[in-house]
Amino acid sequence: MGWSEVLWIARVLGFLLLIPGVLGWGKEGHYAICKIAEGYLTADALAAVKELLPESAGGDLAAVCSWPDEIRHNFHWRWSGALHYVDTPDFRCNYNYCRDCHDSGGHEDICVTGAIYNYTMQLSSAYQNTNLKLLYNLTEALMFLSHFIGDVHQPLHVGFTGDGGGNSIKVRWYRRKTNLHHVWDDMIIDSALKTFYGKDLEIMIQAIQGNITGGWENDIAVWENCAHNDTACPDLYASESISLACKFAYRNATAGTTLGDDYFLSRMPVVEKRLAQGPGEGWSKEGHMMTCRIAQDLLGSEASEAVRNLLPPHVSGDLSALCTWPDQIRHWHKYRWSSPLHFIDTPDDACSFDYERDCHDPHGVEDMCVAGAIQNFTSQLTHYSEGSGDRRYNMTEALLFLSHFMGDIHQPMHVGFSSDVGGNSINLRWFRRKSNLHHVWDRDIVLTALADYYEKDMELLLEDIEGNFTDGIWASDVTSWEHCDDIHSCVTKWAVESIDVACKYAYKGVEAGTTLSDDYFNSRMPVVMKRIAQGGVRLAMVLNRVFGEPDEGFATPT
Repeated sequence: MGWSEVLWIARVLGFLLLIPGVLGWGKEGHYAICKIAEGYLTADALAAVKELLPESAGGDLAAVCSWPDEIRHNFHWRWSGALHYVDTPDFRCNYNYCRDCHDSGGHEDICVTGAIYNYTMQLSSAYQNTNLKLLYNLTEALMFLSHFIGDVHQPLHVGFTGDGGGNSIKVRWYRRKTNLHHVWDDMIIDSALKTFYGKDLEIMIQAIQGNITGGWENDIAVWENCAHNDTACPDLYASESISLACKFAYRNATAGTTLGDDYFLSRMPVVEKRLAQGPGEGWSKEGHMMTCRIAQDLLGSEASEAVRNLLPPHVSGDLSALCTWPDQIRHWHKYRWSSPLHFIDTPDDACSFDYERDCHDPHGVEDMCVAGAIQNFTSQLTHYSEGSGDRRYNMTEALLFLSHFMGDIHQPMHVGFSSDVGGNSINLRWFRRKSNLHHVWDRDIVLTALADYYEKDMELLLEDIEGNFTDGIWASDVTSWEHCDDIHSCVTKWAVESIDVACKYAYKGVEAGTTLSDDYFNSRMPVVMKRIAQGGVRLAMVLNRVFGEPDEGFATPT
């Protein structure tokens, strides 16, 4: 390359750096988010991060957190430019993935939320399957994910289409000309550093960390909570950001406005809280894994062999390793159709399930619920024979969907009331932490049991559950759990059980704002463990019938 080309590139890069708002949070904002995140990593996660970081970072994630901004105009990475933001309809003040997540050419999933789903999938898949480490550039995936988590928490990265997320709204920040996007990217942080932190970013980070452990301590559980057992929930983050953009960023900030102390002092706490939030799942991951472990231990030789044949090689025959896969892919464009299959909405306070009445998606499409999904994937697997199957079906996916949905249908709040979305909108406290009723049954009860009684060791909890149904208090019930004449009547029975448990135990005595603690935990924990056991025993029953001798299958419903 000649000197003229070098000078031309240097001029272009210099020009780009002068354009206000061309970056996400400023370098300081992204640095702060990654620095805060590093302090909350587990030992295993920190080791994995350090292993992936380039040598130039010196083991410091924050050192490369702005890398995606630095390379987005490089020809090799120009495709990544559209992944830093989401454009939403002007003045609607809401976000919808299907409507909004696309680039200017209409290509779906090309936006910051789609990018977070993609890079989360790459990292989680590769660490479950070492063969995939060769397929993805995991160092780049880590740096992109870390940066985009910051971007989606910057309110004007989920701004209005018409003004480019505030980029075309020219304002003054005190006496300086700028635009609204740049105010939220850099200037509020810069002014806070100068006014309150002696221009020392480390002191500002310490103050934010102090708020996380102090003033915001009770909010952490809500920040970390993802519906549906997802690893990350960028749709929620984006919805929060556009709401904040309307309430704080755009408000009283029209073109030509001078923004001074009133705007700065009222918006600075919002910016600092979003920086803190940036670093932060049917049954939880633990619940689904235990359901699949129980089932696999109860498989006969033919079913066990069939399951091993269908599982991908990287899991070494362990069904539980992929039992949460349907949660991980439900937001991908290819699998978006599967989202309504994880639950059933029933009429409020009816405490009953009727297949014809309740098994449909929000558009009224019949059989689109967890009960219908179990029937469908059971039917698909009946076509399996000697390691091959009907080419219309992906037998591996059918096995994974069935295994997961057998867990979901036994989680009582997956057959909850329509108006509160299975308890998701009933906000409460679990001991001192903010949560919601759905999450309490998804994960909080299981995690509290692990912490209080099992030294956080899932193997010990699993041994206890299996002991209870092999020769313990549930041993005499197993035959009735396994009874199933035809799959339709069985899924109906299991859903009826769940809504019954939801009414008798989950919803009972609970209102929004309630604090649930020892009394609720101690009386509900045995119910949760029994439902996990029933799900595992029944999954084994279904797989043994599907993959066993022909006369062991299901009767045709009448």
